[in-house]
Amino acid sequence: MPTKKIIAVTVTYNIDSTFESALQSYLNQVTQVIIVDNSSCQDSRERLVALAKVCGKQVKLIQNSQNLGLAKAQNIGISAALDEGADWLLMMDDDSRAEAQMVAQLSQAVERYALNPRTQIIVPQYQEQGVKREARYVTSSGGRFRFPRFSIDDFSSQPVLENLFIAISSGSLIHASLFREIGLIREAFDIDYLDVDFCLRAIDHGYHIAAVRDAILLHNLGAQTEHRFLGRRFWAWNHSAGRRFTIYRNRTRIWREYLFRFPGFILYDALATMQDLFRILMFEEDRMAKLKAIMKGAAIGLFGAPH
Repeated sequence: MPTKKIIAVTVTYNIDSTFESALQSYLNQVTQVIIVDNSSCQDSRERLVALAKVCGKQVKLIQNSQNLGLAKAQNIGISAALDEGADWLLMMDDDSRAEAQMVAQLSQAVERYALNPRTQIIVPQYQEQGVKREARYVTSSGGRFRFPRFSIDDFSSQPVLENLFIAISSGSLIHASLFREIGLIREAFDIDYLDVDFCLRAIDHGYHIAAVRDAILLHNLGAQTEHRFLGRRFWAWNHSAGRRFTIYRNRTRIWREYLFRFPGFILYDALATMQDLFRILMFEEDRMAKLKAIMKGAAIGLFGAPH
């Protein structure tokens, strides 16, 4: 079998010295890394120039003149990777780390586990840093994506999970042809629900998503805090009011667009919304500002002009 050309795409924003170790964790697992830099901090920009120089041709650095947002920066990197002739693209956050053999485990999964040949997005097991929580995935029961059922599964004794509805972008190995067929990342969303929209578009075109237990990604999901209520554990996300506006604008836009195609996922996300609102009211600060931002974002998502 010919060697697969795997190019990683990483978007950076005002990184510090920890980025180098994150990059080194997967640099030698892929053919090339394309870094698209949105930094406004001059020290960060200079740090990346020096790092790219040390890495030589294995790293291609694209520095934007301003912060273009995550989606647009990802699309710049994706387009560059496609131009370089990538077979697969590995999407990475600037603070995520890959354990040894993560990329090999992902790239060999279709053959090793006899996955559906239309599996075009393969994701790792997420190990969140600072939060003791087992990775769980939203899957379509029985693989019937349009039937309004869903499951929330972990690996248990299974080496692989199939028929995922969604997967976070970081650590995702995506076949290059998928971008050519369904398009790039949705730039109008800017940051939140980019991966949800892309995954649902892929499934809508008849493709599959799978997760591999032995491929490990060390991931950071924001400033989460753990709380206890009535003997149960809850995690608060602590997003700002501005971020809440974006989340709920994009979230309800997804509901509006995909309700009749993926009612199972929309049901899951509506239930997740109820839990999210509970956590905000119970455990977070600036509750009223966040709730106002949520209502404004939801109104635009549900009733505003398509984008």
